[in-house]
Amino acid sequence: MVFIPAGMFLMGSKPTDGVAGFEIGIDEFPQHRVDLPGYFIDQYEVTVGAYRTFVAATGRRLPRIWTDKEYHAPSDDHPVVDVNWFDADAYCRWAGKRLPTEAEWEKAARGTDGRRWPWGNQWIAGAANIQGDPRRWTAPAGSYPSDKSPYGVFDMAGNAMEWTSSWYTAYPGSTLTRLAFGEHFKILKGGSWMSPVNPFTHAANRYGIAPKWDHPHFGFRCAKTE
Repeated sequence: MVFIPAGMFLMGSKPTDGVAGFEIGIDEFPQHRVDLPGYFIDQYEVTVGAYRTFVAATGRRLPRIWTDKEYHAPSDDHPVVDVNWFDADAYCRWAGKRLPTEAEWEKAARGTDGRRWPWGNQWIAGAANIQGDPRRWTAPAGSYPSDKSPYGVFDMAGNAMEWTSSWYTAYPGSTLTRLAFGEHFKILKGGSWMSPVNPFTHAANRYGIAPKWDHPHFGFRCAKTE
């Protein structure tokens, strides 16, 4: 795991972050300061191999794509995908950890300077495993050296979207109202091997989804209180 020091960071987006053809959602406004205590977060997404050990120990259901011939056979060094929020939460608890909050995930991805992507403010073609990559599937964890945050955390722009512990709600100071807000949907962060650059790959993007849903681009990583 990687230690993220206590302190403030900028969460969300400014309206000007949507320039140069990059889309941002109105649920990312307003950008605001968040002060977090120190915590640990996995340097890499939880892998198939680690999840396989969890399944063997607990009898948890296998991800459905492991037996679906339309998808690649599961490789131990790739991130586990096709898991719902309950699967991800159960794994983290079994491992003596927990899912990160949305704020913890975002700080670990972008640092304290408000950058859009883990590496900076400009998109770099080929920097992350997203839609259009020739492999058209997940990559071994940590395969993209450019997709690394200021803290050394990998694959936060691509490879697998990642579950957080947070409910999908409006930011403090926001006047936005949505029926989806409340304790209905959990927030996924980051892009995946299936995601276009817009709007999923930047660190502030928020994607609310019902916790019971799984998908071949939903994965996760764990966090731990200092």
